[in-house]
Amino acid sequence: PKALVSVCGVPIVIKQIENLIENHISAKDITIVSGYKAEILETTINNAYPEVRFIRNTQYETTNNMYSAYLARGVMENECFLMMNADVFFDSSVIEGLLGFSAGNAIVTDVGRYFVESMKVVAKDERLIEISKDVSQQDALGASIDVYKFSVEAATAFFKKCQEYIEEQNEKKKWSEVALNDILSTVVFAACPLNGRWYEIDNWDDLRAAEQIFSKE
Repeated sequence: PKALVSVCGVPIVIKQIENLIENHISAKDITIVSGYKAEILETTINNAYPEVRFIRNTQYETTNNMYSAYLARGVMENECFLMMNADVFFDSSVIEGLLGFSAGNAIVTDVGRYFVESMKVVAKDERLIEISKDVSQQDALGASIDVYKFSVEAATAFFKKCQEYIEEQNEKKKWSEVALNDILSTVVFAACPLNGRWYEIDNWDDLRAAEQIFSKE
């Protein structure tokens, strides 16, 4: 599974777990939605962190990350929580910055950066009004690194919107950011400025680039 691809010797998802633990989030409070080769992923992580919980998306071949997020609603919907995609390698300082950020709802943003394949955010009066891959470079505040902070209010609105897509419209292949984008008009989210390095890894070129970035301590 891609989440176990190593950057400078450390699997992506293990690095994310380490980042959380370094910022005083207990392993027992971490839930991972597994899919492709779930047994390998779960065994590898539980060998290092037996308290981490798993929810298995058995429909991973025909769904997307909105569906995976929705499977975790029973754990998350009445809590403040952080959500992240397991293909992004980043410094623990990113979590430190997000936890210390004043806004209750936030999207970690690499302000001023624009990547065609990344989600981009648009802001108006310091409030985020759009998140999408289709945002133009002119309109974009910066690139989302796919790390999010939700309050209880935001969690309720987010999972309600996921339910509308998944259960009412039978749309299971949408990104979680589609539901997030839909609630930005009613729930206030702010851009948390990136504090550290990051790289999203989708292919071999990304992996090589990430290893160049993170080999420089």
